[in-house]
Amino acid sequence: MQPFRTILFAADFSENSKEAFRAACSLAVEDKTKLFVLHVVEPEWGRMEPDQPEEQTTLPNGDEPDEARREARRQQMREVYTPVHPIDLEYRVSEGDAAAEILRMAHEIGSDLIVMGTHGRTLLRRLLAGCVATAVLRGARCPVMALRATGHPHAASELRVIVHPSDFSEGSEAALRVARALARDRGARLILLHVAPLHVVLEGGMTAELDVGYLRDALEAAREAVDGPDLKFPVETWFSRGAAAEQIVRVAEEIGCDLIVMGTHGRTGLGRLLMGNTAESVLPEAGCPVMIVKASRPVSSTTSNPPVGTQVATTI
Repeated sequence: MQPFRTILFAADFSENSKEAFRAACSLAVEDKTKLFVLHVVEPEWGRMEPDQPEEQTTLPNGDEPDEARREARRQQMREVYTPVHPIDLEYRVSEGDAAAEILRMAHEIGSDLIVMGTHGRTLLRRLLAGCVATAVLRGARCPVMALRATGHPHAASELRVIVHPSDFSEGSEAALRVARALARDRGARLILLHVAPLHVVLEGGMTAELDVGYLRDALEAAREAVDGPDLKFPVETWFSRGAAAEQIVRVAEEIGCDLIVMGTHGRTGLGRLLMGNTAESVLPEAGCPVMIVKASRPVSSTTSNPPVGTQVATTI
């Protein structure tokens, strides 16, 4: 995998945003990655006072020329968002709807990763709060890495354990490729997780026990497909049963996960594990960063149960 070449970081000056910036910087490679730091000012909130004294995020005097105001804001950004190692960095200021501007900028610069915090509370009324993050996740054409404020700093440079929840669908392949490449480049453990439902629903609303033997075989086949000598640690598997989002969060916490890499729009006959709503449910509950990778092509909702020999791509 090539390093992320163009990363867009969405800044709102909150503490959560500062933590997310550190993660964005740690994914940037000197001379190979350009990092854009974007701050969006929503016009109707531009005159509000900051919630915290240190969060001096108000626009300067509105009587000044627009470019002067933007430059003053960019100077604020340089002071707050300063990388600890050399990075090709560019600061941008935009005005408008936060999610729309983030998506517009991502398209304009050809971003291959968006990094943002959630639950940021500033004078901009939680500019990067859950609703904005969800809108970006749904609209982005590239992977989105979101960090929830937990009080426990995380950084991609500290990646030791990566968890990839898989439902064996085509929709999860892109996420698996990213997870594997990160594990290889960072020397991290990669754990493939599959969550199976407790029961299957039959016609008429009746439920029956699910024979999970073939699912365990499919998980092992997926592990064999992505394992390789270029990884520092052998790929591991974890099998769980229950509600998908709940189990993903529980397992990630139990094994000390540093990053969850999951896909959206994976549809199978197994409860549609990686549907967008599952990813969105994991994001606000996870105690570590979550990277959401959208499927590059539509996936049929009538996909059959995965065969034991399910293959997934191993490189990107």
